[in-house]
Amino acid sequence: MPPTPQPTINPKSFVALATVGGLLLSAAVLLWVFDVVPFEAFIGAVAVVAVGQALVILVLLRKARERANRAGQVPGGASTLGPDGPAARYGYDPMGDLDGRR
Repeated sequence: MPPTPQPTINPKSFVALATVGGLLLSAAVLLWVFDVVPFEAFIGAVAVVAVGQALVILVLLRKARERANRAGQVPGGASTLGPDGPAARYGYDPMGDLDGRR
């Protein structure tokens, strides 16, 4: 039995997450430094960004696990043609007329 593949997250997702989080945090810092928002609002913004990033990472990990679990499965399900198809139970061979006779 082959080992189950490890879940991997696309690095582009982390780059996008870091970019958006960095922009939001830098905007919060600038607003706080220029006395547009009070310190409590700045701390709230930092907390919201941190929780948002944690939630996005959890969603990315869940999707990566699902992809890793599906990697061992046959894509598209079972074939309807061939010896293991449902028609084989009834003695019907859908490829039987392709044996070269005309």
